[in-house]
Amino acid sequence: MKTSTRSAIPAFVLAGLSLVIAVVTGIDWLGKPLRMVHLLTIIGLSMVAGVTWAQAVHRARQERSEA
Repeated sequence: MKTSTRSAIPAFVLAGLSLVIAVVTGIDWLGKPLRMVHLLTIIGLSMVAGVTWAQAVHRARQERSEA
């Protein structure tokens, strides 16, 4: 019985966007004084990217094994 699974593509896109925004925030932060909001933004976006990447890989492996 096949369960309904979402495609892995949106999760890969979200992971990529999260990484791009984290890198842009980091580059923007260079040379400026330490602000906790920048640090928390980078950490949060990195965590989102990691989780969505893991979910996307899991979904892609599921789709491949069901095919």
